[in-house]
Amino acid sequence: MFSLSDFQTFKRTTKGNSMSPKHTAAVSATIDHQCQHISPKGQRCHMLIDEHHRPANGARPTLCAYHADRLRAAVPAVDPEALAAELLTDIDSFTTADEVNLFLGNLVRQLARKRIARRDAIALAYISQLILTSQTAMARQRADEPEAANEAVLDSLIAGLRQRSSELASRGNQQSAGAAPEPSKDNQQRAA
Repeated sequence: MFSLSDFQTFKRTTKGNSMSPKHTAAVSATIDHQCQHISPKGQRCHMLIDEHHRPANGARPTLCAYHADRLRAAVPAVDPEALAAELLTDIDSFTTADEVNLFLGNLVRQLARKRIARRDAIALAYISQLILTSQTAMARQRADEPEAANEAVLDSLIAGLRQRSSELASRGNQQSAGAAPEPSKDNQQRAA
């Protein structure tokens, strides 16, 4: 076992042995040029990045030739037009929830077959969620519009009924007053 004095001796000898800034910069530059692949055991590949293997999105290459080839072989090349045709099968527009759900089902099918990238599937699913949310809001707005129109019609009908009832009430008053003495010309003009 180690004693306390051994530990203190070790500490004193290693204290001054830190890396120089030049050495640290050289290490980070080397790491930047090494393949970024990490094995299932957590070990990083020590090969240099192959500048000739560019990713499909045009980003800076991060893999060596071996791992770039393995990645390319693992992801099958799919014709974008064929994929879009399969995703949009039986969908005319995205105006109903059924069509959006059909699209999501097609999307899951393509993702399970590994014909579409996971990130692309996530983006399309999120867009579908936005479409469903906007459909709900639009349906709610359409439902509110007829109610507002119905309220306007009802208000005009109620106003008409009030006017008609006041006219009938004034005629009733005139008829009951008609049994009484004849109204003067001033009263007839006021009634008219």
